[in-house]
Amino acid sequence: MVADRGLILAMLREGGFVSGAAIGRRLGVSRAMVGREIGTLVASGCRIEAVTGRGYRLLSLPEAPLPDVMAALWQGRHDYPVRFLPEVPSTMQVAGDWARAGAPAGATVATNHQTAGRGRRGRSWQDPPGEALLASIVLRPGLSAGAAGWLPLAVAVGAARAIAEVAGGSPGIKWPNDLLHEGRKLAGILVELTLDEQDVRYAVAGIGINVHQDDFPADIAARASSLREAYGYRGTRAELLAGLVPQVLAAVEELERSPETLRAAWRDRSVSLGRVVEIRGVQGASQGLAVDIDEIGRIVLEGPLGQRRAYAAGEISLAQAEPDGSKGSTGASSSSSR
Repeated sequence: MVADRGLILAMLREGGFVSGAAIGRRLGVSRAMVGREIGTLVASGCRIEAVTGRGYRLLSLPEAPLPDVMAALWQGRHDYPVRFLPEVPSTMQVAGDWARAGAPAGATVATNHQTAGRGRRGRSWQDPPGEALLASIVLRPGLSAGAAGWLPLAVAVGAARAIAEVAGGSPGIKWPNDLLHEGRKLAGILVELTLDEQDVRYAVAGIGINVHQDDFPADIAARASSLREAYGYRGTRAELLAGLVPQVLAAVEELERSPETLRAAWRDRSVSLGRVVEIRGVQGASQGLAVDIDEIGRIVLEGPLGQRRAYAAGEISLAQAEPDGSKGSTGASSSSSR
């Protein structure tokens, strides 16, 4: 028999000492079992103080989003299955396999480091181990294939809301779904869809967020930032994931229930609309004023003669000055482009 370690941590998170007997009564297990489970939690990285006659007191949770830690952070509010792998070729691959096997919406695969992570347009993934939140979330949206173009944009809205909630920042969204702070990239998102006839059967949203980095490689240092650098975030990746998964699912549900509301939320956070941008795709580069996102998620550019064209894919560079007066493209990949 194994006790509910997530519930043990949730009890300890209430503060102060909690006796082994009280934990045992709550879980319906012996004090000896409680002691063994506490030992397992300590071995996983939890700092728990044990004092004879007083019980146990939680000092700190691990940095990594371990399943027991996530269960404690979500206790009584959410119940999403989490798989944590210290190192993995790609969380997208593992989550995709899990989705095909029937994993529910919200099922999440997280890691400290990816060895074969990939980004949009086939880019490789760069992530110093333990510095970024790297996770892939299973989605089961009730959307038709024609409406699925807005799904990556909805994920971006959810991720931006989670960062605002947990880290206190307010990132902008560069079409379709990069998150920026003052023109520098905080996060990248990749959404892969599996269609069933005319509907979305399931999707996997891969999200990489720069969390603790304060030193980037020279070739991307001017274009990348982290939650620590941008907003002074000192929380853990586990705490960030605890806010991220429910916010992403809520944004997807909003897209299903009230698409215009979700689209308005994306436009409010956009750093692309109203700007002269350059879009580079398989057919070359085009430049124009970004005037809108259409009903299927394409960006609409207006040329110098008023002609308009919609683009379903491509890499955007912001050609005008940033709000703080600096200039420069934000189209190249950073340490958290997926």
